[in-house]
Formats: sequence, C-alpha cells, structure tokens
Amino acid sequence: MSEVGWSDASRSVLQAWRASLSPLTVDIVGDFAGKELFAIHGEALIAHCIPAARVDYEHGFQLLHAVHAVETFLSKLRSSGCNFHIVWFDSEKSLAIPYGTVTEHGYKYILTRAVLIQHLARQSQTSLSYRFDSVECDSFRRYLASNPQYFFMCSDGRVTHSPDDPTTLAHLNIGYLMACSGYCVAFIDEIRFSSSKVYIPVVTPAGKMVPVEKDRPIAHVEGSRRASEKRLELSQIVYEHGDLTSREVITLHALSRILDPTAPDMKKKCAVSILVQLVLLRHCHLSQRSFEQSTPVSRETCNAFFKEFCQAATEIIDAEFSEVAAAKWDVYDLVDGRLYLKIYCTASKMQLPEDLSRELSDLTRSLATLSGVDVSNVLPGSLPDAAEVLGPRSDRADKPRSSVLPFSHPVIDQYLQQVQLETEDDAEPQYSQIFQELSHWHNAKKPIDPKYVPKAPGFFARRRNQKFMADTISYSASLTGASGKIIDPETIVVSQSNEEKNGKTGIETKTNWKVALKEQSSTRNKKQNSKSGSQAGKRKALEVAEATRVAKNEEKSLAAIRSWQDRLREFENEKSLIKRFLKVQDYLSGLSSIHSATVGAEVSMYLCHILTLLCRRDKHPENVPNIEAMLWSRVRETSRLPLTQEVASRLAPLLERLEFPLDLGPLPSLPRRKMPFTMSSLEWKSTASSGAVNFQLDFCGPYLERSFESAPDSRVPFQPDAWQRKVLDAIDADKSLFVVAPTSAGKTFISFYAMKKILQANDNDVIVYVAPTKALVNQIAAEIQARFTKSYHHEGRSVWAIHTRDYRVNNPQGCQVLVTVPHILQIMLLAPSNAKTPNSWSRRVKRIIFDEVHCIGQSEDGVIWEQLLLLSPCPIIALSATVGNPQEFKEWLEGTQRGKGFEFEMIVHSSRYSDLRKYIYDAPPCSDFEGLGPIERLPFPGLESDAPVSRRFAFIHPVGALVGRNPDTLNDTTLEPRDCLSLWGCMKKHEDERFKLPESANPRNFLSSPVKKMDVVQWEACLKKELNAWITNPDSPFDAVREELRGERYTHLESVHPEHKHNQAHVEWLKSGVPNKSIFALALDLRACGALPAIIFNYDRVGCEIMLSTLLRTLRSAESEYKENNAEWKKKMANFEKWKRAQKKMQGKTETLVLEKGMGKGDIAREMASREKSPWETFDPSAPLSQFNFADSTKVSKEELEERINTLRPHNIRPVFVEALRRGLGVHHAGMNRQYRQVVEMLFRRGYLTIVVATGTLALGLNMPCKTVVFTGDSVFLTALNYRQASGRSGRRGFDVLGNVVFHGIPPKRSLEIMSARLPDLRGQFPTSVTLVLRLFGLLHGTNNSDYASNAAKSLLTQARLYLGGPASQMSVAHHLRFSIDYLRRQHLLSKDGIPLNFSGLIGHLYFTENAVFAFHSLLKGGYFHSLCSGISDSSKQSEIILEILLVLSHIFCRIPCHRYQDASWLQRVVYRSPSLVLLPALPRAAAQILKTHNRETLETFRDYVSTYSSQHLSDTPDIRLPFTEYTVQSQEPRHTRNILPSLDETVVRSPFAALSGFTDEFETISELCDTARDGVFLEESAIPYIPMAPHETNGVPWNAYIYDFFKHGDMSALVRDNGIKGGDVWFRLKDFSLILATIVTSLTNFLNPDVVADDAAMIDVQDAGDMVDESAGIDYEENWDANNIPKPQVDETVVPSKKKGKRKMVVESWDDESSGSEPDEESLRGKSTSQQPNTQESARAAEAKFTAPIWSQDEKSLAKVYKAFVTLREQFDEKFKKVWA
Repeated sequence: MSEVGWSDASRSVLQAWRASLSPLTVDIVGDFAGKELFAIHGEALIAHCIPAARVDYEHGFQLLHAVHAVETFLSKLRSSGCNFHIVWFDSEKSLAIPYGTVTEHGYKYILTRAVLIQHLARQSQTSLSYRFDSVECDSFRRYLASNPQYFFMCSDGRVTHSPDDPTTLAHLNIGYLMACSGYCVAFIDEIRFSSSKVYIPVVTPAGKMVPVEKDRPIAHVEGSRRASEKRLELSQIVYEHGDLTSREVITLHALSRILDPTAPDMKKKCAVSILVQLVLLRHCHLSQRSFEQSTPVSRETCNAFFKEFCQAATEIIDAEFSEVAAAKWDVYDLVDGRLYLKIYCTASKMQLPEDLSRELSDLTRSLATLSGVDVSNVLPGSLPDAAEVLGPRSDRADKPRSSVLPFSHPVIDQYLQQVQLETEDDAEPQYSQIFQELSHWHNAKKPIDPKYVPKAPGFFARRRNQKFMADTISYSASLTGASGKIIDPETIVVSQSNEEKNGKTGIETKTNWKVALKEQSSTRNKKQNSKSGSQAGKRKALEVAEATRVAKNEEKSLAAIRSWQDRLREFENEKSLIKRFLKVQDYLSGLSSIHSATVGAEVSMYLCHILTLLCRRDKHPENVPNIEAMLWSRVRETSRLPLTQEVASRLAPLLERLEFPLDLGPLPSLPRRKMPFTMSSLEWKSTASSGAVNFQLDFCGPYLERSFESAPDSRVPFQPDAWQRKVLDAIDADKSLFVVAPTSAGKTFISFYAMKKILQANDNDVIVYVAPTKALVNQIAAEIQARFTKSYHHEGRSVWAIHTRDYRVNNPQGCQVLVTVPHILQIMLLAPSNAKTPNSWSRRVKRIIFDEVHCIGQSEDGVIWEQLLLLSPCPIIALSATVGNPQEFKEWLEGTQRGKGFEFEMIVHSSRYSDLRKYIYDAPPCSDFEGLGPIERLPFPGLESDAPVSRRFAFIHPVGALVGRNPDTLNDTTLEPRDCLSLWGCMKKHEDERFKLPESANPRNFLSSPVKKMDVVQWEACLKKELNAWITNPDSPFDAVREELRGERYTHLESVHPEHKHNQAHVEWLKSGVPNKSIFALALDLRACGALPAIIFNYDRVGCEIMLSTLLRTLRSAESEYKENNAEWKKKMANFEKWKRAQKKMQGKTETLVLEKGMGKGDIAREMASREKSPWETFDPSAPLSQFNFADSTKVSKEELEERINTLRPHNIRPVFVEALRRGLGVHHAGMNRQYRQVVEMLFRRGYLTIVVATGTLALGLNMPCKTVVFTGDSVFLTALNYRQASGRSGRRGFDVLGNVVFHGIPPKRSLEIMSARLPDLRGQFPTSVTLVLRLFGLLHGTNNSDYASNAAKSLLTQARLYLGGPASQMSVAHHLRFSIDYLRRQHLLSKDGIPLNFSGLIGHLYFTENAVFAFHSLLKGGYFHSLCSGISDSSKQSEIILEILLVLSHIFCRIPCHRYQDASWLQRVVYRSPSLVLLPALPRAAAQILKTHNRETLETFRDYVSTYSSQHLSDTPDIRLPFTEYTVQSQEPRHTRNILPSLDETVVRSPFAALSGFTDEFETISELCDTARDGVFLEESAIPYIPMAPHETNGVPWNAYIYDFFKHGDMSALVRDNGIKGGDVWFRLKDFSLILATIVTSLTNFLNPDVVADDAAMIDVQDAGDMVDESAGIDYEENWDANNIPKPQVDETVVPSKKKGKRKMVVESWDDESSGSEPDEESLRGKSTSQQPNTQESARAAEAKFTAPIWSQDEKSLAKVYKAFVTLREQFDEKFKKVWA
C-alpha cells in the first residue's frame, strides 16, 4: 500500500481536534438517536470487529469468522433498535486494516472489505450498504442530502496508541470532515453492548473548522487493477456451469488469472489445495472445520500464492461482481485459511473418497479450460472403498453432563421442571472456618417489640417538623395558585357504602332473619312518621334561607356594579390604550364568580371596545390582524357570560363584522342595565373580510375552542373530554391503565382521582405514586397536601408520606398515599416484613401509579422500572407523554397485567392544550447594556410581535423542519392551525397533474366557522395523508414544498450562524459548551417580546451555572456603572445619607428627652407615632434596581421573598445563587440543594422569577410551566425524548394560549434534526438478576412462602419480558435462574432448601451495585478483609489498612475506565506532572488472587449453563446461520470429513463460527464466553455475577483513581482538572461511593447483631454523607454546626449497633411520633461536647466492643475487626466529603 503523507499543519490540526474533544458516553437509542438514521464507516467497522472477535488473520484467513463477527455487531445494533447505513470509501480502503497489523496480512482485510460490500448489499431489498469514491465526493454529498444522518460512527484510529501513525490520522480525518459538516461523531473503538443498550462516546459538532489538506495519492492495494479482458470468460463459466456457486466461480476465475502453463509444481500444488478446499467446503459440516495451526515446509511459497489468489479474487469481486450475481451466493465463505494450510500440509498423504475425487477432477478440467494449465499431476489419491456416513457426527453425547448442587423449593421447583441437570453427591458444601460459627444465620426478620413506646420527639425534632410543614404548605400554595399560604384541601370522608363493604352490617349479624326484617321495617316507619311531622318546618326554613341568599347576592351585585363604575373612571384616565387593556384584563381575571356574573360581560365588552380603538389607531397596520384575533377571542368569551340587553345589542354587530355565526337568542328575555361606556364605531379595514375560516386559521389558532367532546361529569370539578371520561371509567372499574398524552393535555387529574378513590374506600388501602426524580416526589406530595385532608380514628396514620433515600416525611407504612422513587418501592415490595400477614403493607397496596413510565428505557434505572411493572401486586396506572412505540409497549403491559388477572386498557390522546411555535434565534452583535426599559405591548401569541427585536426569532414551520423523507417523522409532527393553512397553500402552489390535492382538502370545504381545534386536528390528518404520498415518492414536489416552508430566513441563518465565525467568542463557546456572549441578548429580546417567564435548558450542570453567572454578572456590572456615573442616583444617595444623619440626630434628642424630662417608653412611642413616616425607612441602597432586575416584584412581596430566602441559610447556598434569586434568576439541576430547588420552583410558579436555567431533570413532570422554552448549547443529551419533555413545559394552561420554543447556540441544521427526530422505542433490559433472585428467596422464606411471595415469584419468572419477549424465551430464563441458584449455592449464600444464608443480606442490600457486590462478597467470604483488618486496633497500622481497603473498593465499585492510558502525550502532560493520582494502583496480590479465582468459578458455572442448555435443547438446532443477513452456512451433501482431515473436537458452548479460528470450549474470561457462545442461548454479560478486573480482563485498560485520590487529598477541583471527571458529576460520584460505604456498615451491623431487624425494609433509611447533611441542615443549623461549619457526624446514631436487645431505632408510627434516635432533644444537646469531630478510633473501638463472646471468637480474624475498619473508613471518607460540602 502507498504511504499516506500528511503535512505538519494538517497533522497538528487533527491531533489538536481529537485532544480537544471530551466525548460523552451515551446509549445510542435511549439517550441519543432514538429511531433516527446514522451512518457507520465501513472500513472502521472491519478494523474494529475483526480484532475484537480475535479472528485468525495472522496464521490463517478465517473469512467466515470475520463475516460472522461483523454480522454479530450489526445484529446487536439492530436488535437494540438502531437504524443505520454502512458507507464505504474506495479512497480509504486501507483503513479496513487495523492499527498494528503486519503489512503482509493487509490483503486479507482488503478482500474482506470487498466481500462485505457485496454481501451486505444482497442482505435485503432495503439498501443498507453504500459505496463512494471518497468522503468528499459529490455522490457522498448527494447521499447525505437525501439520507439525513443523526450522527456518524467512525474510528479515532486508536489515537492513544500512535497519534502520528498515518492510519490514525486518516481515521481522524474522516471524523473531522464529518464534524466540519455539522454531524455528531461517535467513536466505534469504545463501543459497548449491555442488555438492550449500546453505549458509545459521542461528540457534538463544533461548527466550521480549519480545512485539512492532505498530500497523498489514493490508497490502493499492491498491483493495479487489471482490465476486465476476461470478463467474457467469467460469464461463460457461470453459463456453462450453472451448478457452481459464486464462491466456486470466483475461485476458478481467480486461479485462472494467476496460473500460466509455465507454473512450477509447487504453485500447482497450491492451486490444487484451493480446489480441494472447494470440494471439502461443499460437504464439510461447519462444526468440523476447526483446525489447529499448520505450518507448511515451503511456507513462503504457500503464503505468496494464497496472497496472489486473494488479490485476484478481490479484483473480481470489486469489478465484475455483476457477472456472478446470478449464482448461488456464498462468497462470504470464499476462503478458509486454516483449512487451506491443513490441506497443503497433508496433500501428499491425503486420500479422497472416490466421489469427491470426481468432483475435484471436474474442477481441475474447468480450470484447465480457463487457464490452459493442467494440474492433474499433483492431485491427491482416492479411496474407492472408503466408508461414508451421511450427516454431521455429534460429539456431544460423549461429553460429561454438567452437574449442580442439589436444590429444591416448593414454590420455585415448578419453574425449573424443564431444566434437567445432574446433581452432585455432597448435599451441603463445607463452609470455610470463618463461617462455621455463622451457618445458623439467615435473613429471618423478628417482629418489633409491641411493648415498645416511642419516645416523644425532642425540641429540635419538633422544630424541624414545624419548619418542614410550613415549607410544604407554602410549596402547596404555589402549586394551587392560592394566595399566600392559604390552602383549602378537600376533606375526605369514607363513604357509608364502602364501610359496609369492608365490614358486616347489623342485619348480617342477626341469627333470626325474621326478627331482623321486623326491626328494619319498624325503624323505617318511625323515620317516615318523624319526617312527615317536620317536613313543613324544613320547607319553611329552606324558603327563608333561599330568600336570605338572594338578598345577599343582590347586595353583592349592586356592590360589584358600583365598584366597576368606579374602576371604569380610573381606566378611562389611562391614556395608553395598551396599558388600559392590560389593567382591565387583570381586573376581569380577578373578579369573583358572583361579580363576574353581574358585570363580567360589561367588563369583557369594554375590552372589545379598547381593541376596536386599537384596530383603528394602531400605527403598525401589520398588527391589526393580531388585534382582530384577540377581538375575535374576546367576543366569543363575552358571549359565554351572562348578558344584558345592552351588551347583547352591541355584541351582535361585532359578531357580524367578524363573521362569527352565533345566535344570542331573544334580546327581550335578557335583563336591562345601561352600559357605563360608549362603544366605538367598527370602522377599520378588517382582515376577516378575506374569509372567516382562513382568518381564524391564520390568526385565531391559539384562541380556538380546544375541548374534545367535553361533557359534565360529577366525578370531577371540570368538564372532562371524552378520553378523560374513559380514564375515569377505567379507574372506577379497577382496570390497569396506560395513558399516553402530551404535556398540558390534562393528565394531572388521573393520579389524584385514583388517590381520592383509595382515600374514600377505607382507612387501610394504599396507593403508591412512583416518580423518576426526587424533585417530582416533593411536588406531588405537596399537591396531595393541598388537595386532601382526612381524619383517622387512631394515631400513626396519615394521608400521605414521602420516602426517598435522602428524604422521609410521615411513616411510609402508616399512610394511604405513598410518594416515592422506584428503588425504594422495590425494597418495600420485596421486604418480608411488609408481606407477612394479610394486613401487612405490601398486601394493602391497591394501585400503583407509574408517572413518566418511559423512564423504563433509561440506561441507569430502567431495569428497576421493568421489575416493578412485573412485580406490581395490584392494578397499575402508567402515564407518559413520550413513548415511541405505544402499541408494542401496551401489548407487553397488557400481557403482564392480564397474567395477574387485571383488565387492561390503553388510552391515547395526541393533542396538546396549547400549541408550540418553534424559532431559531439569530443573535445580534454584542452591545453595551445600560438597563432594562419599560415594555408596552399587547399579549400577542408567539414572538412575531411589533417589537423590533422580533426579527431575530426565525420561525420554523414543522414541515420545513423535516430533514428526511420518513413518513413516521411526519406522523410525529404536530401542526397548529396556521401551519396547516400554510402547508395547504404551499402544496396547492406546487401540485401538478400527478400529485394533486383533492378539493375536499380545501379548508373552506373541510371546515366551517367557528373553527374548533378538534376540526383542525382532523384536517391536519387529511393533509398529512396527502403529504405522506408525496414524501414516499422521490418524483413528487415535496422538496419544493419543504424548501418554501423553510423560507429564505433559514437559508440565511445557515450561512451567518455564529458557529461559522472564527472569533474569541466562538473559542469561549467551544470551551464552555455555552454561547455565553449572546445569552444576555437572548434574555433581553425575550423580555422585549413579552416571552417571559422562560426556562433555558442546557444539559450540563456546570454550563447552567456558567449561564446564570453570566446573566448576573452583566446585570451587576451595568448596575455598578450606573451607580458610579448617574447623577440622579448620586443625588438620591446624598439625600439618603442626609436622612441617616438626621435620624441619628433625632435619636440623640430622644435620649435627651428621656434623661432630662423623664419621658417613659409610652410617651416616646406616642411621640414617634405622631411623626410622619419617611420613605427612606424602607430604602435599601444595596437592593437590585428595577432596571437591572428581571424579577416581577408585583407577584411576591418583599417580606415573602425574604422569608423564602431565609429558609436557605442553613444550607450553605453559594451567595451568587441567592443574589440571582433577588434579580429574578434561578438555576435548577440535580446537583443543587433540595431546599434551593424548591424555592426556585415556588418563586417561578408565583411569577417572581422570570428566567430559570435548568438541566433536563426539571422537565420530568415538574409543574413549572412557562411561556418560552429555550434550548441553548448543543449536547448529545438533547435528544428527541428530552426535547419533547422539555418543550412541553412551554405554554402555561390557563395563562398562555401558545408556547414558544427557541433554539439558541445550536447549528440550524442540528436544530431541525432535534425538532423532527422520532421518539425512541421503549426496550427493556433483562430484569432477572442474581441479586433479585436472592432477594426473592428472602421474600419467600421471610413470609413462609406466602401467596404474595409466590405471586411475586411467578410474575418475575414467567411473565413476558419487554427485552426478551414472548414464551420462546422462557426456557432461557429458567436455565439462567437455575444456574444463578447454583452460583448462590456455591457462594454459600443459599441453602439447598432456598433459605438465604450468611452474607445474603449484604448482597441484597447492595443490589444497586450489581455485579460489583459479588466481587466484594468473594473478598469477604475468602477471608481477605479478616486478614487485612486483624491489626486495625494498632494505631500505627490503621492508616495503612484503611488505605488498602479503599484501594480494593476503588477496584470494585464506581469504576471509570481510563482509555487514554496509552496516550504518551497525555501521560506526560497530565499524569506525570499532577500531584494527584490519576491511574489507580494495582490490586494487592492477595485480593487479586481471590477475585481471579471467583471469576474463574463464575465462568465455569455459566459455561456449564450454556453447555447444559445446548445439550438439552439445541442438539437438533445447529448454529449455522449468520446473525444479520440470515444466510445459512450449510454443506450441500453433509458428511464426516475427519477421516480425510482430522479436526479439533466439535464445540458445544462456543459458536462454530468462532471455532473456525481454532477456539475450543475453554474460555479465558466471561466476556469471551458471552461474546462467542453459540446461537440460541441467552447469555447477557450484565446478568452474570462478575466484574472484569484490571488489567488482565480489561485489555490492559486501568481504572481512574478518583475515589482513592479524593480520599488522600480531599480536593474536588483536582478530580476535574487531573482525573478528568466532569465538574457536574464529581459530587454525585462521591455520593454514590458514600452510600456504598453506609450500606456496607449497616449490613455488617445487622449481621453482627442477631436481634436486629435485617431484611430489605431496614435498608431504606441508609443515607450517604450528602443526604445526611441535607436532611440535618434544617434542624437548627446554629446549634448543630461547630465553629468550623462542619456538620457533626451521625455515625454513632445510624450505624453502630445497640448494646442491648430491642433498642434498635424503631420504624416510627407517624410523622409527629418520630423517634429521637436521629434527632437530639434539647436536653441532650445542652450536654453535648463542643469538640469538633469525635475520635474515629474511639468510636470504632466502642463498636468493636459491642460484640462479645460467645457470638464471636476473640482471635485476630474476628469479623468485628472488619466492621471496625469499615466504620473508621466511612467516618474518615464522610468527614472529607462533608468538609468539601461545607
């Protein structure tokens, strides 16, 4: 191959570009691309897959194995829901050769490339593989234009290995060029498959970059491509030998090209070897083609001929493929290098059966005909009497069957009946010495002592509770729109009918039914007599009450009329019509229902009067249509109010003028009252005259009637639409529900109606609300507080409770509505203590609500959602606005629910209440900010207002946003009425004879006035149907329609967007990921257009804080400059200082009066009260000035604002964030303090904050609607799903008739991709993990195999999986379950009867770390920690021991791989120069040996699983099908060939395709087992209890030392700077590790104390250090913090076991009855020491002393010493963590 030449400048540009990237690893489908198309660089695909699969391309040439490896990769992508194309570039064909490949083997990869191009092109009718000359050729550009790509998958060329290698630079150049074109780039080198997820590092485009010039010829293979002078001969071979396959045709033709009559016998022998290979491939079974390495004597000659043959075949396939296309396709198995060498080495001894010899002779003659070369003199001999056995011989019967440890369980056995296994003789494995004394222990839970009386809460506990409840009430008020803190919840009373259902009636208790009937009849007669006696009195009382009510209402009506007339005079004094309109509008919205019924119509008519004046007087004629639309809407609203004759008489002409067909009825029947104002004339040029329907569509869309067949319903206080009534009916019928409806459509009521039903039924039933985020948990609980109240007959009960790891309010088991997160609910449902009796908590759960159920597709917690949906013991309600495959998901949900006996219904509603209008922001040049001026404008919907800045917002039509021709994309698009009108007009303009719109689609024919939203939805569907036909036909005028709808503005934006400009601002933007320079200009322009309040979304926590700081800094800087230079301000400050001096002097006089005249306090008070109050008393010179403040101070009083801000004092909020609140700005992301987030939410809902910068977590269901949503700065997390979620916040129902969505700092092309991207399909993960199996046994054992536990087991083990799907997978699940049980048995975690043993509790508690917990357990079980911690009491050794424990834990938990470890420049620049430790040191030898042994044992267990499953169920199903193209590799006439060529033993576990490279059923790692196991066996690596250990199981990749490093220096900034952890992630990663330490300590505590409650329910109170600090901050931070502001540790209170039995902290019975175990009372605080941190040695020593004989022996290996060491480690780690927090 020719050497690639790169200039120094180009090399530097490419290397600098790669070094500047910080790729984010995401799940391609769930987190990024969804269903959207992406491209894979074909050459990079080959270079990645072949080495990764360890295909033998060095000794042999195993082409079929290579094709299988590539197809396996593509099959995994396809099964995960990926949509992709493969693109090849002839100029870059050498890039198919992996980095580091020996030059002499390069031809093999080039032939593989040629084969795959043609092979994949034949795989289906749909084009998948595309071939181009180069990445810069015109054909590739045209391909990209017609096939929009979401991202481009390529290689970084293993830049960390050799950044200067030409191959590396060429790979980098491909990615660089695609990034230059605006595409996201993903690097295939670090791709990872896990369950249904595909993780890959992705970088977003950075705009136009410096072009790279390359100085090199087009890469080519040695030997120029020959002219196809023999093409005729190739066609002749196909014609004359119709029975030949494409492999045989190409082989013969290639041999004819390289042979000539003068060829020596050695070369002829090579040719014959290839011909013999052809014959054997016809008959040899795939499983018998695994050969050992063969080394021929004349190796060079043999290899040289083979290379020449392969190069000739490459030319034929590349240039003349069409000539062999008619033959049977099997070129994917063209050569088998090991078979060829085996034949060549044994050719002289080989004896072929006679029939095979004849076939070989036929091929020899065909070759002679083609080449003129006779090779018959070197043919092998024949065996005329050779015995033949047809069909493949199986060696499986000869292999010993796998055995397992014995196991039997009355519940589980039924699910294992089809798993036939031999058991070992020994019934119980011998425990190690460490466990001999523990063999009795298991997870049986002892009941809580019923005599225990909880201690009354102390002073500070009560104070915290009071503060929290006050905050909750304030939060509730902000959600309901209540004034101040006043909320008015509905009092729930259990209905009598429900009480009768739950208990026996009096009649039922009677034994004599005749007596009962007599008594009932007597009682009824008595009631009737008493009723007749008092009927007249009651009637008279009612008449009096009614008369009184009428009189009061008349009085109120007269007062309303007088008030209206007074206010009217005030309004008339306002000269500005716009201000007058806004004031009257506010007045009307504030009227009570009685006042509105009296004067509402007149006030509304006055608004019409103002609008008619504006139509006549407005200086901007272009605004008149919008004003008319507002008038149209106001007229309609007026007609719905109680009218008078005068109002109706003036309303009628307006209706006529606006062509609004509405009959007001007979006027004489209406009351009369003179209107207090005179209506203006209706003389203006009306837009409506052009046609009522068109006018309403074009301008009145936001105001249209939006109900969908609404009707009154007594069950709810509003008129529900038809789909909402279906929801109510389903809940009433106790059905399970799946509701898909967009944000603002009206889903909120569903949850609360279901809650009300439960509350009304009785006092015992429970409903659980599952939310994906803690922020949503808090909000829902506050809404419940605001909606419902209920009295209970006994203490310890509450309406609601919150339970998350860091937050607990009320008793979760004593409430009726539990609001929680998935992890906590899973713990509660699997806790035996919650399911022991019929009245236990789990059995009282009657319904579970899963909000934002699409979170099942998340890579992190999605599997927990799936497990909960399977586990739910009751009907469910699943809610979501964003499901890409609702029908498929519905079918899965329906199957799971019907399997439990619950009816199921799916209800879909597709229309938002308020439409969304999308814009791209064209940022202006930077200018000086001098302050905010007053804004005077009418509330026109959208951003096309009369403000000059509105031109900066370029409107994007939804159809113009389509980037491809996919009909599904159009179906996902929503059009507002004016979009439909413009689409119809544009299609009408471009229609032709072939593509013509039907006349029925004309809006004047389809719609009638007044237009309703429901009618527009139907018209939209009609238009989409026609447009779909245009989209799918390339000859249609669709492209012209789309381009016209995009408009010239979009074309202009593409050329002038800031990303194309090279300046300092652009450089800063690239560094921060945020377009900071223009963010303030955007805020100003949104304010000018009346588009605030707004939420600005950026998917980086640090980026959000940067933007907030930029906004705040700009305001402060301008304010400071104003104060320094403004004469008026200086004068004001001078007067203020003068007033202060006067006040000081006055204070002196007062003191003199007291001293000289003896005035008392009362006299002084009267004296002060008589003085006039000065305005200077409330003046605060440090307060933000209004012109430098985005806050709306009219919405929240100063006192209320300060009250809210004061709640933040205990939480150490950074001052910049607090100051931003005062200026109307907030930031909201998961890393912010919970209390701060709640304050932001409350102030934003109240309208005080007008700008909040947030990450996507805010969009997950939080009630923070706004007028405008802005997406600023591109991110890989800005996906179709996140876009739909976040944009749904826009358009406040009841406030905004339209929502705005703005893209800022994002390339226009990328903006269109985001807008038109389709939602990802929900694909589950394998839900049955080993920890779940163990916890399931804990539930069964702890409840004595109760029905509840048995049903839970049935649900998890038999119901269809969303990931695996269907009954076909049931056998795989059963086998996986059986070998998971065997693993647990061998790890001494489960008895043969299914009883959890030993450390099973710890395993269950650390389930969230799976599979790392099993590595930790192996060290604990193996005695490593016992040996290490034996000297923990020696203070001189303690630090060393603690550090080694942390090193080991860092190798197990929270690991981050460091792929740059081979990048020499990075090592020199960062690692070697940093004072921090970047790369984690090696594991201690003893720990490494134990973990290696554990992984080997696990490997053997699951290898036996595959072997057994294959033997029992797949013996008749050979693995011979390619996984992607589904071609079958099957011999024509199968026969045994081992008597001809001895081969390796047939594999049972490993795929025969992988065995082609010489691999057997022996495996090095579990990854190898999972990657190469045969087809038909489910083997998911993430479900196997092991983790790869560095470096031998991670391909040499070390782990990042960030945890170990932090513990040594406690510096978070170093973790960002040197360890490369994202700034926004550091806190969360350290919190995760802190939680692991807390869980380990608590689990060991439970283990060591036999009297402790030790099931899963005990673990929901475990907290990490950050959570403890957050929760304790609000108690009384002055008392609870020491002088250095470090929270006092709580280890002694939460993790150290009690000395005495029965003193463990109890589960509290109610919120007010909370035990003081976690909160010190007033008296105990008085006696507390004032020292800073307790001595960790002393606390750990005390902990150790609590465990005395006879439970533990007193030797050095006592588990108590291990416990002591972990307590010490936790204290020290949390201390460092809390210091950073402080």
